[in-house]
Amino acid sequence: MSIRQIQRHEYKPCLELLAQAFLNNPSVNSVVKNDRKRPQRIRELARYSIKTSFARKGAFISSGRNGIALCYPIQAKKEGIIDFWNQAVLLVKAIGISRFRQVLQREAYIKSRRPQGNYLYFWFFGVTPGQHGSGDAVELKNHIFRWADNEQLPICLETSVEKNKRVYERYGFQVYHTWTSGQHDYTLYFMQRPPTPPTLQYP
Repeated sequence: MSIRQIQRHEYKPCLELLAQAFLNNPSVNSVVKNDRKRPQRIRELARYSIKTSFARKGAFISSGRNGIALCYPIQAKKEGIIDFWNQAVLLVKAIGISRFRQVLQREAYIKSRRPQGNYLYFWFFGVTPGQHGSGDAVELKNHIFRWADNEQLPICLETSVEKNKRVYERYGFQVYHTWTSGQHDYTLYFMQRPPTPPTLQYP
């Protein structure tokens, strides 16, 4: 069995895996309302992320089922009624109506700093705790890199986790913009990996 798209019946385990990866993510914490319902709110954000990526054929699960990656061409699909409905649910169940304007401004700024044209947007990535050395992470990374190189598309992402930034840099990503959130005290790194030219790719 190889990497494949997440199926609907796998939503629940994938949701739990992604929610676990979200727990200590500063950028996620700045979006989700921090109250006694925080664990449920994080799960709702994970649910929204998987649904959005699934609709764009960009929700992948590793062959060992211990890792998932959400990555899709940014021009894959325009937002429609279902997207707006999912965003409304996210607003009520994860963000909180009182924080709507603040989060909307944040997202508008982030989108304004992304490149023009098409690229693969590497949204989220998660591996089951204790399985980081199982090969699932490398398998997913290789799949996405091959996809980008075959299509000759850059890969873009944002991360607020310093450890992840260093890992991405080792794999050829470069920081093209940074943004510091004074309110939540973290730095968001905008990163990009150019595609490998065909003449330099392995056969």
